[in-house]
Amino acid sequence: MFEKEERLLADMKDEKEKESMMVPDEALDSAIRGGIRAGERRRKNRYRLRAASAAVIAAAAVLLLTLWGGGSPPGPSPELAQGPYPPLTGYDLAGDITAQTANRHGLIQPVNQSEASGEYTVTIHGVLTGPERLQVFYTLENRADRNAMVLREELRQPDTGKKLSYASSTGGDPLVKAGTWARQVNFYFEESTPIPETVTLDIAVAPYSTNTMYSTKSPDEKVMEMDLKLDLETMRRFTSTVPLNRVIEIQGQTMTLKEAVLSPAGITVKANIPKQNSMKVSGLFQPNIESRKDGFSAVQLGNSLTWLPGAEGDMTYFFESNALDHPDGLVLKAGGMQAVNRGDMQVVVDVERRKVLSSPENRIQFGDYTKSKDKYTLSLKYEERDFNHGAVSIDSLGFTDGKGKRHTFKEQEGSRSTSESTGVDGYWSTTLYLYLEPEDYPQPLTFDVSSFPGVIEQAIEVPIPYRD
Repeated sequence: MFEKEERLLADMKDEKEKESMMVPDEALDSAIRGGIRAGERRRKNRYRLRAASAAVIAAAAVLLLTLWGGGSPPGPSPELAQGPYPPLTGYDLAGDITAQTANRHGLIQPVNQSEASGEYTVTIHGVLTGPERLQVFYTLENRADRNAMVLREELRQPDTGKKLSYASSTGGDPLVKAGTWARQVNFYFEESTPIPETVTLDIAVAPYSTNTMYSTKSPDEKVMEMDLKLDLETMRRFTSTVPLNRVIEIQGQTMTLKEAVLSPAGITVKANIPKQNSMKVSGLFQPNIESRKDGFSAVQLGNSLTWLPGAEGDMTYFFESNALDHPDGLVLKAGGMQAVNRGDMQVVVDVERRKVLSSPENRIQFGDYTKSKDKYTLSLKYEERDFNHGAVSIDSLGFTDGKGKRHTFKEQEGSRSTSESTGVDGYWSTTLYLYLEPEDYPQPLTFDVSSFPGVIEQAIEVPIPYRD
C-alpha cells in the first residue's frame, strides 16, 4: 500500500511488560542458515511510491541492494571514524552493502529485546538508523507444528498509538516454518515525517493459510509489541549533506538534483521536477550510484526505493551506501528520464460495464471488480512491453467518480501488484489491485497515473563531492 498512513489505533490494550534476553550466537548462526535474503515482501504505504515489480523481486531473491561490479569493497581504514557499537553477529549480511558497511564501523545499534505471544517469539537484535530510513534486524521463533506468516510489521508512536507514515520492505521468506529464522524490515520515511526517538514496533504473526497469504490481519493472529529507543544522536554525528544543485535537461524536459544526504543507513538524493515541463516527468530512469576505492572495480549502489513527485514536484531517491569506507568517488548515474505525454496519465474505468474506457496508450485492461463487507477490489491488467522501463503507479491522492466527487483509497489496504512472464513474446503481464472503500460509486471512475513506463534515454552522470 502507498497511502499516507495516519490512523489512531483505538481500544489499545495495556502494554505488556517487555522481557530483555540475549540469543546465543550459535542459535543465531543456525537460524540464519535459511538466509535472510530468501525473498522479499514489500508493503507500499503510498501510491506515489515507485512500484517494484514482484517478478523482479522474485528473480533477484535478495533485497534491492546488489553488488554489480566484481571484487569486494575494502574494509575500513584505521583512520576512519568508528561508531560506538560492537558488530552485529549471526546475520548473513552478504549483498547488503549498507548494513555490511555500517556493521564494520560499529553503527548497528544493539537492542536484544524479546516479546512472546502464544507459540511465537520475536527478538529484536539490532537497528540501523538514518534520517529517513530505519532497518530492523530480528529473529522469529515459531514453536507451532504448522507454518506461519508474518502479516505485518508496523511502527507507531508509543504515547498516542498513532501509526507512522512510511513505506516498508521485508527480507526473509514470508513462509515461516518451525524453528528460529532471521528476518529484517526496512522502513522508509519522508522528510516531512522524521523518525521519532522512540517508536513502538508491532509484528503480527498468524498460522499460514490461503486466507492469510495476501492479508494483513487474521482472527487468530498474535501481535508482539516492543518499544525501541533509537540513538539518533550517533546517527546525526555520522550524517552529512552534500549540495548538488544540478539541473538535468533532456529534450526540453528538466529536473533538478538538489542535494545528497549521506548517513549510516544509506544515501538519499533530493530532487525536484518543475510543473513547467510539457511532458509528465516522474524521475530518473535506472538510477544508481557508482563507488570506487583504491583501484577496486566499481561498485554500483542500488536504488532501493523512490518517493515519486508530490504536489510541489519534490521527490526522494534512496540508495545503498558504502560512504563510511571513504571511497575515492561517488557518482550518481542514470540512463535517462521517465517521461510520457500528460494526456496519457489517467485511467477511466466503468466498473458496472466492467470495462476500461481509456488508459495510457490504451494498454490497461479491466481485470475484475469484487465486493466484500469491508472493501471493494478493482483489478487492472497490462503488459509491460519493455520491462526495464518501469511499471505503472496510481496516484495516492485518490480518484474521481462520475459526478466529479473525489474519494480516497481504503487506507489500511492500499494496493499491490503481481507480475508474470507471458512465456510467448517475452512480455510481462502485470495485475494491479486497487482497494476502495465499500460504497456504490457513480460511474465512470477516473484514476490519476503518477508513473508509466515511458523513457527518454540519455546517459546522466553527476558527481557527489562528499569529500570536498
